[in-house]
Amino acid sequence: MREYFVQLAEERRERMEERRRKEEAVRLEKEKKRLEKLREETQYEEDRDARLLAMIDSKILRDQEERRSRGVVIDKQAKKVKEFGETMEEEKERLWRTLALHETYEADDELLRLRKQAAGLRIQEKVDKRKRGKEVALGNSPPMVTPEKRSNTVLSEGSRRRIEELRRAPAEDPQTSDTPRKIDLTLKHISASCRPGGKEKYESYVRDFYDALTIDELKEVCKRERVTYGNREAAIKRLVIRRVTTAYDATYIPLPATPRMTTQSTKTASDSARVEESRILLRT
Repeated sequence: MREYFVQLAEERRERMEERRRKEEAVRLEKEKKRLEKLREETQYEEDRDARLLAMIDSKILRDQEERRSRGVVIDKQAKKVKEFGETMEEEKERLWRTLALHETYEADDELLRLRKQAAGLRIQEKVDKRKRGKEVALGNSPPMVTPEKRSNTVLSEGSRRRIEELRRAPAEDPQTSDTPRKIDLTLKHISASCRPGGKEKYESYVRDFYDALTIDELKEVCKRERVTYGNREAAIKRLVIRRVTTAYDATYIPLPATPRMTTQSTKTASDSARVEESRILLRT
């Protein structure tokens, strides 16, 4: 039996080693493929960079050849040379000098006179403003005239008639002004009803009335009713509960008057009066 278990352990160890060797072989194969792919990508990028550098070098050489064909190199800068063997800046300077000489030697009298007039006009514009002359009519269109600003003191015919009507009208009583009066805060104008739904209707009326009040008026009502004013909603709720309770709670309803107690003396007096009346009636 011992040899059997030892053999089982050996077979199990061999299977595990075989599986480990297979896994290691697979991992090495994957690593080899990854390194091969990375090497190919690196080689492709190097080739691409080399091609780009070659293209850039060829472009630079082509541009240098074109610049050399267009001009000569002076201080490592290519400048275009004209037919007289001078650059563009030298040609511009030569032409400016030629024009200046022509202006000084070939200027005629009319040109000098026009220059003087132009100089005088510029000075005159700087010193004085341009003065406009009197406008004249051009063809059939008359000159534009701006009316003067003046106050209209002449009354129209309708205004005069209205003034006369107001003067002739009899004096009437002055109308009452529409100035709003102070709101009555005692709720005397809101009556409680004992009909079905009267309590809810009274509560809604009271709530609407307190909602319509301003903050100062609401504070005054709270002070009169001895209710604390925390905020507007809470104060309105407390006031409504207090008014509804005062109007509909049985504890606030006044008790009826106490009935009068009749004594024995009053009863005998009333009985004797009835007997005397009956005797008088029988005699008659």
